[in-house]
Amino acid sequence: MTASEVDRILIKLCDMIVKGQRTNPEKYGLVAACVVDPNGDIVAKTSLKQGDKWVHAEHNAIEAYCNKHGDVPQDSIIITTLSPCNETHDKTAKQRVGVSCTDIINKLGIKKVYCGYVDPTQDNEHNQFKCHETNDAKLKKLCKTISDIFL
Repeated sequence: MTASEVDRILIKLCDMIVKGQRTNPEKYGLVAACVVDPNGDIVAKTSLKQGDKWVHAEHNAIEAYCNKHGDVPQDSIIITTLSPCNETHDKTAKQRVGVSCTDIINKLGIKKVYCGYVDPTQDNEHNQFKCHETNDAKLKKLCKTISDIFL
């Protein structure tokens, strides 16, 4: 997948966030992610509020992919507006449903993740994948602006 193809998907993910915020900001979160499989099938979701916690966008996209297509192939990629969370004992962990997005991606064996903005509050000590941040300055700024609302 080329950088321009990834950036086009990132723009669509940002549009999903904006639409969700306009529709129901209490339900739809400020991160969107998708699974892109080797056949080019794309399943995208935003983070969603569940009770008083958040189901992260990567979780939602992976679950939706599995419901539609079955297991996620290892050579799939994840594209997300904000790099995957990986903390287990911080504020993020207490506010989310389930394990970290990094743990899920590691478990699936996915090796490539693309993001609009790398979260400076998270470390990447146990990533088993390479996280590539967009080189498009405007898109990175947009993803950062959205993320700064809650980071």
